[in-house]
Amino acid sequence: MTTDTPNEQQGGDQYSPAYRAMLLIFIMLVAAFAYIDRVIVQTLGQPIKEDLGLTDFQLGLLGGLGFAILYSTLGLPIARLAERRDRITIISVSVGLFSIMSAMCGLAANFWQLFLCRIGVGIGEAGVQAPSTSLIGDHFPPHQRGFAITMMRLGSPIGSFVGALSAVWIAQEHGWRMALIAVCGPGIVVALLFRLLLRDPPRGLSDPVTPGAKAGPPPPMKEVMGMMARRAVFRNLLIGLALSSMALYAGGAFTAPFFMRVHSLSITQAGVYVAIISTTAATAGMMLGGVGIDFISRRGQHWYALLPFCGIATSVPLYLIGYSLGSPLPALICITIAGVFLFFYSVPTLVALQNLVAPNVRTTAAFIYFFIATLVGVGLGPPVIGLASDFFAGIVLPGFSVACTDARLTGACADASALGVRYALMSSISLYALAALHYWLAARALKREALD
Repeated sequence: MTTDTPNEQQGGDQYSPAYRAMLLIFIMLVAAFAYIDRVIVQTLGQPIKEDLGLTDFQLGLLGGLGFAILYSTLGLPIARLAERRDRITIISVSVGLFSIMSAMCGLAANFWQLFLCRIGVGIGEAGVQAPSTSLIGDHFPPHQRGFAITMMRLGSPIGSFVGALSAVWIAQEHGWRMALIAVCGPGIVVALLFRLLLRDPPRGLSDPVTPGAKAGPPPPMKEVMGMMARRAVFRNLLIGLALSSMALYAGGAFTAPFFMRVHSLSITQAGVYVAIISTTAATAGMMLGGVGIDFISRRGQHWYALLPFCGIATSVPLYLIGYSLGSPLPALICITIAGVFLFFYSVPTLVALQNLVAPNVRTTAAFIYFFIATLVGVGLGPPVIGLASDFFAGIVLPGFSVACTDARLTGACADASALGVRYALMSSISLYALAALHYWLAARALKREALD
């Protein structure tokens, strides 16, 4: 639309550009601290593995299912609550909770204590992403949501960069436990400022419809799920999201171990590599995909799915080359470029789910996005790849898990462990190929709907 609707004018009068900018900054900070708590365990995976004597499967559970299990379980009731209650309060309480639980992870003495604390982190993060996305939808009109959601999603690479570098620096000087404890204080400060400085807007404030059209309570969850199940575009978007997220988070959980085992980098060097990959790939990919979708979608809504298809399909051969190279620097370059193209899927998918549903189910739609990305991506990706890594290592060195009792993995055990993680990461790329197929099918479904 080229002109403001009455409702958009109302939103513009109620919230100034300066306030909206402050809102985006705080939402980005909240997302950044959420990702710091995720990436810090992944970056410190090797010293945690050595200290507690873990297998790669257990390491994958800590980076994946331990976080995702309660995130996914509680995400739905929190999202439904956020359709009716103050989202600012929900988000601020959630940030405080996951910050405290992250500090508790640093006090864990064994796998199960650390696993339970990671579940606590997931409980806190369950109240962040979906309500934040809904807030953006009510502050910005549809043609600006790609940019606004991009700003929120940039919290991921910022958090990954800060989390990876601070984790290795603190761990190098004071150990991995202190690195986990140190993130608590700043997170509490952000939670307090979020609650004190921001306020919850009316639902549907910035949508191009009359206020009366938005009135009414959110429909039952069964009705929302039925609507999505009936439309091919939603089915394929969500399957594509699940597959790409699973491979993405699996790769992220084992990137540092990959460079440490395969290319013999130190934890500090591997942490820098992780920071470079996650920051460069996610920042460039999300900005190109998020800002670009606001422009290219004017040529047709099918671009919400076609742009992710193009990016993911391009990333497949680049990832294969990156994981197979024998030198760390070329591998870093290739994996980073692959990541840029991969992240084309992130913002357009989330924007599509916001623009294709009514305002009174916007938080629920955002929850479904993050539920799938977390339960399937974070929850299943790392443990499945960790299990695959142990399996491939066992093929290279029969009896691997029994023979290699030294947690630091030397000699033949180190060689088997290196090949195991390399083969596991290469096998995960098949998930990207399947994801690209479903985004292609979603684009075709959107094009058919436009013609009907």
